[in-house]
Amino acid sequence: MGLLRQQDACPWGCYITPTPSRLKERKQRRDQRGAGSPRSPVLSRSHSSCSPSRVSFQPSILPICPVMPPNLTGYYRFVSQDNMDGYLRALDINVALRKLVCLLKPDKEIIHAGDHMTIRTITSLRNYIMDFDLGKEFEEDLGPVDGRKCQTVVSWEGDQLVCEQQGEKRNRGWRHWLEGDHLHLVSALALCCNVGDPDLVLRSGPYSFVLGEKLRPGTPQGLRLLLLWGSLLFGVVSSSPTPRKLFGEITSPNYPKPYPNNNISTWDITVPKGFVVKLNFWQFDLEPSESCLYDYVKITADKKDLGRYCGQLGSATGNHPGVREFVSKGNRMRMMFHSDFSNEENGTLIPYKGFLAYYQAVDLDECAHGNALEEEEGPLCQHLCHNYVGGYICSCRPGYRLQSDHRSCRVECSSELFTETSGYLSSPEYPLPYPAELRCNYSIRLDRGLAITLKFLEPFDIDDHQQVHCPYDQLKIQAHGREIGEFCGKVSPGSIETNSNAVDVLFFTDESGFSHGWRIHYSSERIRCPQPVPRDQFTLIKDLQPLYQFRDYFIVSCQTGYELMEGDQKLASFTAVCQDDGTWHRPMPRCEIVNCGDPKNLTNGAFSYVSEHGNNNYQSVITYRCKEPYYRIVTNRGSDTYNCSAQGSWADQDGHEDIPVCLPVCGKPDKPITGIQRIIGGSTAPPGSFPWQAKTHIVGLGGGALLGDRWILTAAHTIYPKKHASVTESLAEVAKKIEVFLGHTEVNKIHELGNHPVRNVFVHRDYNPDDENNFNGDIALIELRDPVPLGPDLLPVCLPDASNSTFYAKGYMGYVSGFGVEKKVLADRLKYVSLPMGDQTACKKWLQGKEVSGKAMVFNENMFCAGSPSGGKDTCQGDSGSVFTVEDSESERWIATGIVSWGIGCHKSYGFYTKVINYLDWIKEITGM
Repeated sequence: MGLLRQQDACPWGCYITPTPSRLKERKQRRDQRGAGSPRSPVLSRSHSSCSPSRVSFQPSILPICPVMPPNLTGYYRFVSQDNMDGYLRALDINVALRKLVCLLKPDKEIIHAGDHMTIRTITSLRNYIMDFDLGKEFEEDLGPVDGRKCQTVVSWEGDQLVCEQQGEKRNRGWRHWLEGDHLHLVSALALCCNVGDPDLVLRSGPYSFVLGEKLRPGTPQGLRLLLLWGSLLFGVVSSSPTPRKLFGEITSPNYPKPYPNNNISTWDITVPKGFVVKLNFWQFDLEPSESCLYDYVKITADKKDLGRYCGQLGSATGNHPGVREFVSKGNRMRMMFHSDFSNEENGTLIPYKGFLAYYQAVDLDECAHGNALEEEEGPLCQHLCHNYVGGYICSCRPGYRLQSDHRSCRVECSSELFTETSGYLSSPEYPLPYPAELRCNYSIRLDRGLAITLKFLEPFDIDDHQQVHCPYDQLKIQAHGREIGEFCGKVSPGSIETNSNAVDVLFFTDESGFSHGWRIHYSSERIRCPQPVPRDQFTLIKDLQPLYQFRDYFIVSCQTGYELMEGDQKLASFTAVCQDDGTWHRPMPRCEIVNCGDPKNLTNGAFSYVSEHGNNNYQSVITYRCKEPYYRIVTNRGSDTYNCSAQGSWADQDGHEDIPVCLPVCGKPDKPITGIQRIIGGSTAPPGSFPWQAKTHIVGLGGGALLGDRWILTAAHTIYPKKHASVTESLAEVAKKIEVFLGHTEVNKIHELGNHPVRNVFVHRDYNPDDENNFNGDIALIELRDPVPLGPDLLPVCLPDASNSTFYAKGYMGYVSGFGVEKKVLADRLKYVSLPMGDQTACKKWLQGKEVSGKAMVFNENMFCAGSPSGGKDTCQGDSGSVFTVEDSESERWIATGIVSWGIGCHKSYGFYTKVINYLDWIKEITGM
């Protein structure tokens, strides 16, 4: 493609574009107009069918044919934040979004290849990408801007790139054009509607370059981008250092359009070390010539010329690269493109397209034969070479060590140590010839008490001389510093008894020789120890041997029921080892009979010897008993007999070491009540008739019943009385105030026995202290800090069986005891009364019309009534929390079926009780009983 001469100006029509100097003059004139001057699209062009007679070309005016618009490939940045904000205002963007976009600092990257273009707006948050073919309509997603989509067309108008957006809103299209080192951007909305500043400038970034070209040395810092339209008339010499990437694309200037004349471009391709460069051409169309003298591509690598190429595929002249792959041996390759002053043939301009090449980094297998660079001397690795992606490493065969050059290997035999009682050692590479210049030292170090014997194996072959003893290579044997012998030649030394546990085998060779070396099998003999003898008839020696030598050992155990003793110390096991001086390292132990020590004491019980009293040795027998009738024994397997075992512990017949436990016996008073009395006007309870009765002081006087040996069953309203200020206190605070007295029927005596401190208090979750007409859930448990000792005056009451509800049948007789009020005076002795189980329907009927504080009392399935409608027998204040008990005729045990809960007046009619059987799961959950 020749220079455009004045007489060759295009006859098919052209437009005139100002050169950079004329553009500068026009910008100055525009600035002088001021803000009030009329605005018009910048860089508008007048088109005409120009001819040489109508236009006089000069340095400031040059013709550009419309078929060659500029290439906009590059990376651009707004020249200032004010400049960017003006453009956003021109797009009619609201203030909040403008501020956000300004914070994101968007840049633009344009990739322009022929009729395809990609424009990426790059921010720190997300990128906005337009990818399109010029002149073809596509759908553009403007969601990041205003949430709409539109049909967009981008095309050329002269040297301006024009975007038209068709949508519901006003056109927000734009125009791009180049002026010097600036890419101008103007909003179509600003042009048509005078919104904001229409003329915005983006400066190309410092890493921008037109594909295939580079900034020339000495170019002013402000000129960031070489423009193709500026190189159409002048030859360009440039060099592009391809970034150190693993792949990339290289094209001739202007590709796919014809390349310019008088152009020399150079690309230096560098990939990371350990890789080679592979280059191939996908498109190649250069002016053909003999020996490629006119236009050509020249490739060099590794200081070698890989050829000069030109022409077209199938052309008669030139040297087309075809599908050939160019591969370097190192990590660099240079490609140079050269074009001469014209591309004409017989006066006809021929538009050669140039080339499109791709390069990639390919791992170099340095270990493969022939891949070493010429500057490398000898093989890369003396022994073993291992390739990896990006490099290689060397290693050595066993017995050799890699040297500091990381390539060569040297035998490592200067400090070989052997500690096994027997083994083999040999010269390096045996039975192959040993290497030159060896300085080997093989040390055999065994424990004291061992004597080493060396046996030389065939073949034995060390360089020697017929007249001089071992002048070249020598094999020396040393034991404990004394030399046993020096050997060479082909005659084996046979076997050598060193009588030592430390031997050194030294092997020295000169710089030459082809002898095969030697191989030794070494062994050792151990010293003997005396035969072990037991000290008593109970001692057992495991696997007694006829002979014991150094490092042999024997194990001692005892017969069953006996244990090993060394002095006063018990031994779990015993092992003696034969030492290097022929003695055992420890003396023989003795066996003594096992002693189990004193048996464990049984809480609320005791043990007795069946065999000899006080004999705690192996096979002695004891039995455990509980304090009856107040406790019953519970064993692992029903056995209360324990033996002193061989393991030194007391165990039952099944080997269990856990001793029995004594559990309280419930509901078995020494003096059960047989007559029928009542609390109000009733008789004093005899001692031992109600041994479970508890007297409690909380907010006031109350009662309760002992469960097990540390739990008190009572009513919840004794803990939190109805409508009382104490309901605001926590249970932990209440527990500190509670006093519990047990074990007597007289008030003064029971107080003398002392208070039982409380650990925890539990109130049922259904109890509501704020509702004085509803005693549902009126049940509580008090846990004592310590268990109480049981006896005739202190026994627990039993709980009912969940499956037996016969105790709640109408007329079933029960008993209630308590320290409550009698004739308006607190009783000084325990009183009791018998009450029949009431008819629940009759009780409900009786309650009708009887109100407390203007409201009816709640009577539900968690309660029962006892007594009679005529009164005379009832519980009263101070009896709350005491239990309603019945006697089970089958088991003859007394059962707590109810808890004194509430009533209307004292001894006027029925009393009402918490139905215990409905709360068994809750009681078990709390107490674990």
